[in-house]
Amino acid sequence: MKKLLLLLFVSFIVHPIFSQDVLSLFATNGPQAQQRSLEVFRRYSTPLTQSYAWSTSLGWMYTARPHKPIGFDISVSTAGIIMPDNALYFNVDDIEGVRVISGNKNLPTFFGSNTQETVIGIKNDDGSEAVIPASKGINIDFSVLPSIKIGLGVGQNTELIGKLFPKVEYNGIVIKMWGAGFKHNIAEWFFNEKSPFDFSLFAGYTQLEGQYPLDNSQIAPVVDPGLLMFETKGGNFEAMLSKTLPLLTIYTSAGYVYTKNETKLKGDYTLLNLTDESLNIPDDEILDIYRLQSWKFTAGLMFKIGLVYFNGDYTFGWSHQINVGLGLTMK
Repeated sequence: MKKLLLLLFVSFIVHPIFSQDVLSLFATNGPQAQQRSLEVFRRYSTPLTQSYAWSTSLGWMYTARPHKPIGFDISVSTAGIIMPDNALYFNVDDIEGVRVISGNKNLPTFFGSNTQETVIGIKNDDGSEAVIPASKGINIDFSVLPSIKIGLGVGQNTELIGKLFPKVEYNGIVIKMWGAGFKHNIAEWFFNEKSPFDFSLFAGYTQLEGQYPLDNSQIAPVVDPGLLMFETKGGNFEAMLSKTLPLLTIYTSAGYVYTKNETKLKGDYTLLNLTDESLNIPDDEILDIYRLQSWKFTAGLMFKIGLVYFNGDYTFGWSHQINVGLGLTMK
């Protein structure tokens, strides 16, 4: 199972991650210049942190009907985020002290072009200008996050749900995720007899951690480029309505996502040629703190033959979001 998850993740997105030069953005001098560098980095990396934040909120449920006591399901699912066009490029026209010196004024984000050559200028606090090659993208307009999901009925129309991406390592990249939640069917509150549908409330928590090795700066090499590290934590709250038919379950839900992502560096950013100087990086090495707070709406289908089921759904939110899963279930 772990090898399958690794194959899914590596096949789509891992191999090109952060082979781009992002450290050169911080080859500047002064606190104001540091803020300019941080803003450029945030605009470059925000689509990636957004995709992490949304991915962790997908794939929790394929039916509002909880398992009976000791009933369970186990599945492998993949959350896919298709990037909107405005997540592939950004510009710096409105950042004071930052300009495009040569190349296209629309700079690639993390998911943007991997061939575009652009040079930007960032004003230093002493009035000089740092000339920096803009970071390239990976030229992939989607991201994926596979996971294992387990559901267990505990009685009283309640089910416990767990999600897991076991810790995997690949070429210095490490990623892991876990989540836990529960759903409770409240349809019986509205009907004296058996309800014609199921209606559940869900609450869950997810934590995702990732680290990626960085290439050294092209214009200001450092002792150890180290790692770019992400930590995403957040809650997901949903109300789901579903109708179970022979071989088919139709489901829809509305929910709210709250997620916080912290992006930081871990390395030795002392300059190789000037051992008494370092890159203009914050002392705590935190580059960005991103918060997602948004409503989402989902609709999907689950097909079940015997103990085997397949589900797929679409979520309307920041972008096109799709989740598919394959698993085993027992009432």
